[in-house]
Amino acid sequence: MSYWWFFLTLVPFFWYLPPGAESDCWLIEGDKGYVWLAICSQNQPPYETIPQHINSTVHDLRLNENKLKIIGYASLSRFGNLTDLNLTKNEISYIEDGAFLGQSNLQILQLGYNKLTNLSEGMLRGMPRLQFLFVQHNLIEVVTPGAFSECPSLISIDLSSNRLTKLDGITFVGLQALMACELAGNPFHCNCELYGFLGWLVMFNNFTRNYDRLQCESPREFSGYPLLSPRLHHSRNAITVLQAQCKNGGYIPRERPTPFIPNSLPDTDENSGYSPGDLLSSEPTPTSTTDSSGIPTIEIHHVTGSSATLIVTIPSPYKKMYILVQYNNSFVYDVTTLKHKKEYITLDKLKAHVNYTFCVASIRNSKRYNHTCLFVFTRSKDKEEFSPNTSTTTHYIMTILGCLFGMVIILGVVYYCLRKKRMQEEKKNPSM
Repeated sequence: MSYWWFFLTLVPFFWYLPPGAESDCWLIEGDKGYVWLAICSQNQPPYETIPQHINSTVHDLRLNENKLKIIGYASLSRFGNLTDLNLTKNEISYIEDGAFLGQSNLQILQLGYNKLTNLSEGMLRGMPRLQFLFVQHNLIEVVTPGAFSECPSLISIDLSSNRLTKLDGITFVGLQALMACELAGNPFHCNCELYGFLGWLVMFNNFTRNYDRLQCESPREFSGYPLLSPRLHHSRNAITVLQAQCKNGGYIPRERPTPFIPNSLPDTDENSGYSPGDLLSSEPTPTSTTDSSGIPTIEIHHVTGSSATLIVTIPSPYKKMYILVQYNNSFVYDVTTLKHKKEYITLDKLKAHVNYTFCVASIRNSKRYNHTCLFVFTRSKDKEEFSPNTSTTTHYIMTILGCLFGMVIILGVVYYCLRKKRMQEEKKNPSM
């Protein structure tokens, strides 16, 4: 323990370049040869195919900013432990059906800033636990209705800044855990083929609430129209106009959309989320949650490796039943019913180094609406063990004092030996 500061500077992994490679991936190793992270970004020369020499136990593989063009069938099958895969800023234009087979543990897939032109059923096969999908800033024109059918755990999809002109009304219907769907920056063509998707979008409680950034680009008479929420300078929206046009000889959506006309909206009690006034207002949708009197809020009070304490505030009076819901992968669990305006809720038996999602939801007529959500990252066990407390601080101080005392003794012995030697030399040579 005399050299405790030396051991604290060591980490349970090492950075190194694989032997025989001039410029290759940096690896972070854990215990028993496991590779937690492989950073193959901006490789020189850039990778054009998935490197196969990396340890198959890798959990987080970063191949961003290379020159990958194609993801072939089962090209990642040997990496069965992957939870995070970053393929951002490559030149990927084609993903073969079954390319991600065997990725049963993958939770985050980043494919942004590539050259993909479509998303189809087979491209995302083999990822039942995928939670976050990023395909922003591609050239995607088509997303088939069953593209996400084999990814039931999806929580967030980013399709922003692509070339989507239409989407089918059933594209996202089977994704029960979906909370965020980014679609801004797409040139939507507002006609009856889009009406079914707008019907789904109205009923989807988007966590990001970015409806004001979705607008029509064509045809000319719809150019600049917001899809849903009217703006200050736009008193109308696309779904209101299309509702009147698409019922007679046009496309009738599979599910009943919520229209944006006051006298045609169902009673407030039939909805579990916003009241009709929230969607009919000519003002932009408010996104601030600082007013806790009208919008539920949730924040972190304290987090450890196995527990967390949250502060939850809900509106008053209580017109709806509010509950705290936990999402983890495909697991959904109602934590507790919220009965007070402000509550401190302690969550025990959490796993260390895991990302949890907690949402405040309201329930009415067997329907639920997520008002606000919070991501909680529990600490790793190593960090907990080294968390400062009185006993460890005292132990460190005593260790330092012990080391200093030991050094004083050693210096004293050295001085005594040198002094004794000098005295012996003076006896042998009196002239000195």
